[in-house]
Amino acid sequence: MKIVLFVCLLILSSLNNSIASNQKTIMLVLGSSNPEILASRIQIANRLYKVQQIDKIIVSGGCGAHKSSICEASIMFDGLVKLGVESSKIYKEENAKTTVQNYVFSRTLKDEHGKNIIQQGDTVFVVSNHWHAVSVAARLKKYDSVHAKFFIEGDISPKENDKLDYVSIFNGELDNDKFIRNALWLTPQASWQIKDNTYYLMDSLVYETNDGKVVSTSNRSHVFNDPRFIDQKGAWSFIENGNTWFIKVSDKIYVVDKSNMKIKNIFSWDNFVYNMPDSWKINSFNAGLIVDDKLILFSNDAVLVATKKDDKFVFQKEGEAAKIFTNWPFSWGKSNVAGVYGQTNNQEILLYRNREYLRIDRQLNVIQKPMNLNVKWVNTP
Repeated sequence: MKIVLFVCLLILSSLNNSIASNQKTIMLVLGSSNPEILASRIQIANRLYKVQQIDKIIVSGGCGAHKSSICEASIMFDGLVKLGVESSKIYKEENAKTTVQNYVFSRTLKDEHGKNIIQQGDTVFVVSNHWHAVSVAARLKKYDSVHAKFFIEGDISPKENDKLDYVSIFNGELDNDKFIRNALWLTPQASWQIKDNTYYLMDSLVYETNDGKVVSTSNRSHVFNDPRFIDQKGAWSFIENGNTWFIKVSDKIYVVDKSNMKIKNIFSWDNFVYNMPDSWKINSFNAGLIVDDKLILFSNDAVLVATKKDDKFVFQKEGEAAKIFTNWPFSWGKSNVAGVYGQTNNQEILLYRNREYLRIDRQLNVIQKPMNLNVKWVNTP
């Protein structure tokens, strides 16, 4: 009994040591649409970097927030590198346009191995020259099980109506799932239409809408209920293909008939695109579409184009969306499309990103500036 107990203690000790050894110290730098403020935050982050061991850095801020002419994450990345910070340590979160979205997008940002940068047990320093860092750190600590701290420097005199809990980030919504859905409402990963109703998949919930209002909500597993689907709780990536989807679930691609949501075929993700770059095999993609003989995949910061040859897609090129699509909007950054909807009746395609949609034609021309996806918010469990 003593020997068994001793062995068990050794195993537990080994597991604890392994978990502890994997814990990281991360710096999360919050962006600003004001270039002068952004420059100040770069300097603050650099000063912390010089006195604190930092394993990874997230610079969070999108392009064109509040009608600015800058891409916040890219400027912070370049600024820190010029100050001597190792570029390999810095990861750009290029979607956020608000402090709430700084939190929402950074907590799930992935590294080069496809894993969340912020993990349970990590230490996270939230860096800024404004009080909002306090609320973001507090939310990370309470809901993401990290050792969160805030690091604020500069002119921190509060304005007359400034709250320590900036825009009620910490106390405004105690249900974190609702908080996150509200920040992203509505950013679908897939969309389809049945008669007069439009359906949007967001994470693991399907919203049935009519005339801009949600009329019912279902779990993804109830709609896509073919028993051959695996990992119903994980992330799915949809490729729009007319009457079918190609859906990536874990390491498999499922060909799904839209008329009945049944699986027609299954094959390996690794074999989906011939000569696919290794970075795409690891990091996967967010969404995609098939147009004629072309396959287009969207990742966080790049677009992949492959061409169909016989019964296979062959890698052709990759690059920023602006080099693939004509008139790509500056505010949509390099890529980071969340979902695609092909409107077969008028040959238009809708791209979804950060509560907006973009209309393109089948020749990959943007034919309308980004529009708000106006669907009335509904608090659902």
